[in-house]
Amino acid sequence: MGVNIVSISLYCNEQRVKLSPDSSGKFLIPNFSTAIGRNPLIKVTAEQLISDARIKFMDPVLTLDDGSKLRVYQGGDPSGLLAQSISLVEKHDKKFAEKNKPHSGKIYARGLTYGSNFDLLMPDWPDDDWY
Repeated sequence: MGVNIVSISLYCNEQRVKLSPDSSGKFLIPNFSTAIGRNPLIKVTAEQLISDARIKFMDPVLTLDDGSKLRVYQGGDPSGLLAQSISLVEKHDKKFAEKNKPHSGKIYARGLTYGSNFDLLMPDWPDDDWY
């Protein structure tokens, strides 16, 4: 099963700020865009968070569900991305991408009996001889 990301902390204004993902696995960060009328906050994936041009200089640190902490960049230097960190970030984003993916359109209807509205659920199924 392995470990999972619980939060990502950043060092800014001489303190650590902890960012926790929402139910869709995304992180809320300031919108650095200078365009007028933009939302002040945006939701980003873990990979977008750690690779943001400003944020990667804030020494991002992963907090994992086993209680351990792992720096994203070697010694806080954004030119030295650690393999274990990016692997956990990609695993986090993939897990939530699969959770948030639209369904394939297949409907599994167990326990329905003959005479129910089964035909409305599965209009493309073959004749009724499988009942």
